[in-house]
Amino acid sequence: MDDAGPLAKISAASRLRSCKRDVLDRWTRRVLDDPRAPAPRRGERPVLVDAAPALLEHLIEALAASRLAGEDAALRGAYERVEDHARRCVTRGRCIEAALRELSHLRAALIEECVAQDIALGVGEAQVLHAVVDASMWTSALEIERATRAALEDSGARLRLATQAGGVGVWDYDTVTGKLRWDDRCREVCGLEPASDVESDVDYELFLSAIHPDDRARVQEAVLRSQAPESGGEYSIEYRLVGIRDGIERWVCVQGRTFFDATGRSVRMIGTAIDISDRKRAEAARLDDLAFRDRFLAALSHYLRTPLTAVTLASSTLVRHGNLTPRQATSVEGIAASARRMARTIDDLLDLTRSCFGDSIPVARRPGNLHVLCKGAIDELRATRAGVPIRLDLRGSGAGLWDPERIAQMVTNLVQNAVDHADPGSAVRVAIRPRGGDVLIEVHNEGPEIAPERLATLFEPWQQASPAEGRASAGRGLGLGLFIAHQIARAHGGVIEVASQAERGTTFTARLPRRRAGARG
Repeated sequence: MDDAGPLAKISAASRLRSCKRDVLDRWTRRVLDDPRAPAPRRGERPVLVDAAPALLEHLIEALAASRLAGEDAALRGAYERVEDHARRCVTRGRCIEAALRELSHLRAALIEECVAQDIALGVGEAQVLHAVVDASMWTSALEIERATRAALEDSGARLRLATQAGGVGVWDYDTVTGKLRWDDRCREVCGLEPASDVESDVDYELFLSAIHPDDRARVQEAVLRSQAPESGGEYSIEYRLVGIRDGIERWVCVQGRTFFDATGRSVRMIGTAIDISDRKRAEAARLDDLAFRDRFLAALSHYLRTPLTAVTLASSTLVRHGNLTPRQATSVEGIAASARRMARTIDDLLDLTRSCFGDSIPVARRPGNLHVLCKGAIDELRATRAGVPIRLDLRGSGAGLWDPERIAQMVTNLVQNAVDHADPGSAVRVAIRPRGGDVLIEVHNEGPEIAPERLATLFEPWQQASPAEGRASAGRGLGLGLFIAHQIARAHGGVIEVASQAERGTTFTARLPRRRAGARG
C-alpha cells in the first residue's frame, strides 16, 4: 500500500476527516465501557472529551504529513501539538492514568473506523499513528515524573526544615541487611560529627554500642517487639545514649514504625529521634527538690514533737494543779489549744511525707461505733468554733471496723473545711447513714461553689482556698486537710466524693465499708 501515489494518501486523510464524528462516537463508547478502567471512572464523563476532536485532528494531520513531506516541518508540527497537549493535561491536574488510557482508545477507535469504512492505511501511516500516540504518552510520563520529582524535592525540603527547626533526627533501618542511615541530627545525638568521621550508612551493632548499658536490653526488646507483625509495627521508647565519639550521656525519645513484606517479614524501620536530655534533667531536679522537701518536713516534724510535748504536759499540769486565777486559766487553756492544733499540723505533715514516699497512711481497725467517733470529733469542734452551728444527724447503725483516731481525724478535717467555707450565719450539717455494706458520712455547707477546674485537684496536697472562695480560718491553713481525709478514707477501703453547686451548696461524702459480718443498717 505504501507504493500508492500521494493523492491516494491525501484521499485517505480526507476520508478520515469526513467521518471524525463516527470516530469520536466509537471512542466515547470504548472509554465508557472500558472494563479495565478504575471502578470510580466507569460510566463517568471522559477526561479528554473536550480535547478529543483536536487530538484526532492532530493524528489525521500527522498521517497526511507523513506521506506529503516525510519528517518535515508539518509532521514535526503534528508531533509538537500532540506533545504540547500532553503537557497541558498534566499541568491542569487531570487524571493522568485515565488520560493515557483514553489516548489508546482514540487510536483504537480510529483504526476500527478505518476498517469499517474500508480506508486503507499503509505500513508507514500505521507506524506514524502509533508513534504519535506513543509520543503523547511518553511526554505525559516525562511530565508526570518531572512534576513528581519536584513535589518530592519540595516536600523533602519542607521536612528537612521542620525537623531541623524542631531538633528532630530522622533514621532509616534496613532490617534485612542491618544497615542504618542517620541524618546529621541523629549523628549528633549519637555523638558523631555531622560530616563524615564514619560513613553515613552505619550498622545496627554501632547503634547498640551507643546505647547506655543499663538500657540496651530494653531497647533491643522494643525493637524485636515492633518487628513482630502482631505488634502493628509501632516503636516508641525513651532511653539513654553515650556518645560514640564525645562520650556525652544523652536522653532520647525515639518513635518509629516497622514495615513488612507480603510474608509478614520485617524489611524496614523508619522513625525519628529527639534529644530530651534537658527535660530529663529538669524532671530529675524536680524529683530531687521534692525528695529534699519531704525529708525536711519529716525531720522538722520529728524535731518539733519534743518541745511540743513539753508544752502540752506543762499546760496540762498547770490546769490541774496550778491554782490559777480565771484569767490565768484562760491563758493556759489557750496555750493547750494551740499546742493541740500544732500537734495536728505535725501529724498532717508526717502523713504527707508517708504518702510522698509511697506508703499509705497506717490504720489499725477494730470494732467500734462510727456514731460515737463522729460525735466526739464534732463536740470538740463545737467547743472551738462556736460561731458556726454544727448539726449532726445519725441514722441506722454505726457498727463496723474502724481506726478510731484516724476516723476522728478525717471527720475533723472535713467538718473544719465546711466551717471555714460556710456562709455567715448558716449551719454545717453532718449526716451519717447506711448504704448497703457501707456507711456514708455527708458533710454539707452553704457557701461559694467550688470552681469545676479545682475539683480535679481538690484532694491533692497544698490545695488552699483562694481569697475569693475562703474565709479567714482559725485552722491549720496548710492545704493538707482534704488530702489527709481522702488518704484516711482510702486506707479504710473507701473514698471521698464532692458535689458543689451555687444553689445547693457543697457536700463532701465519705463512703466507708463496714468490713464486719452481720452488721445491720
